Amino acid sequence: MSFLARQVFSVEYAAAQAKMETLDPAGYVNKYDTNFNGIGPKVYVLPAPRTREELLIDSYNEKTAFQDSIDRALDFQQLLEDFKSTSNLGHIQYLLSPTPETPLAWNNLVEQEILRGNYSAAYGLLHAYAANSLRAGAIHQTIGLLQSALQQAQKTPNTMDVATIQYNLGNVYLFDKNIQEAGFFQESYYKHALKQQQTVEQANALVKIALVQAYDKDYRSAENNIIRKAIPLLNKVKAYEHKINAWQTLAKIYQLQNKHTEAQWFLIQARDLAKAKNYPNSRAEIEYMLAFSKFIQKNYTVAQKEFLQADALAKTEDNKLLQLAIVDKLGQIYMSQHELNKAEDALKSYDDLRQELFKD
Repeated sequence: MSFLARQVFSVEYAAAQAKMETLDPAGYVNKYDTNFNGIGPKVYVLPAPRTREELLIDSYNEKTAFQDSIDRALDFQQLLEDFKSTSNLGHIQYLLSPTPETPLAWNNLVEQEILRGNYSAAYGLLHAYAANSLRAGAIHQTIGLLQSALQQAQKTPNTMDVATIQYNLGNVYLFDKNIQEAGFFQESYYKHALKQQQTVEQANALVKIALVQAYDKDYRSAENNIIRKAIPLLNKVKAYEHKINAWQTLAKIYQLQNKHTEAQWFLIQARDLAKAKNYPNSRAEIEYMLAFSKFIQKNYTVAQKEFLQADALAKTEDNKLLQLAIVDKLGQIYMSQHELNKAEDALKSYDDLRQELFKD
């Protein structure tokens, strides 16, 4: 090949290469016909394949919106645990064998007792119906049934059950974000406990009132109700388990204000007391709350350690909802640390638990 021919070839080859680079900046086209002159573009350029990390980032971004559903489910789980039974539940079991399966069957049972003037059985049935509705997640129906139960209970001398229904109404209203009604019924329960000189129930009511105040953004009153009123009452009667709950609620109130250092201080007190008095039931939740505050502060090393401790405790308790909340946060930590293997494992655990717990 002559010098001139080689020069022309070099120019043409360079031009073709330049064209290739412009058409395919990612460099994934390895065969290209520069003489193509048919219908359509000269070359179809596909985007570069997504990396493993990019795919994981997409998956984690997609599940972010579901975090509120997990938090609400945890609140609902607590609502179920706090739901009190009326004192006459044992006396009406014969009416609930078998348990009514339809609203009509429930209503017929209640109407029969009201027609007989048996208001005690009527409110007991209505309250049992409300408990069934709550377990099914029918919040507004539960409120309506509890209101009806309260009306029937107020026709009887059983003030203790009146107070119990008011307590449950206060909790369900708070879950439903009806702050005014929640506060009204918790105040009513507190007045009953005060009148009956029930020290522990006074303190419990004050803790619930504090939570209502916190959701109403009256944080100072909420903190004072627990620190200056509820805790001294519980110290007086050495009600340690209730004191643990009070400290947890106080920590939650500080977390609502984004005051995570203060929250951690009270959570540590709660954890230490739970260990000292051998109250294991709240340990997993306390560890989770501690880890959550560290997570928000981006102290990921400590948060990871505490989430893993919380996870072990949650598995011991078979608390799968808390396990879901924990693995959700752990996965985010692994992603921030570029630990892709652990992030993938966490995502798999998250998907399995979410599918099991939220089947719809």
